[in-house]
Amino acid sequence: MGDDLYIKYGGMHFLKNAKAEEINRFVRELPREDRESLAMVVRRLEEAGLISLDGDKTVTIDDEMQQWQEPNV
Repeated sequence: MGDDLYIKYGGMHFLKNAKAEEINRFVRELPREDRESLAMVVRRLEEAGLISLDGDKTVTIDDEMQQWQEPNV
């Protein structure tokens, strides 16, 4: 349903299986304890079929932090 999307904190690639409005409504309606963890929100979204995770495209480098990254030697 669109461009490549990545979970900002964790770098997991995912595909939207629903419109953003439906995903947002689902997250708002989750119990508070489920919304306190990004990992739990992602798990619930996947269980509900609203997103599909693609573990083959995981990115672990945050572009905003790249200037402080040390190269592997």
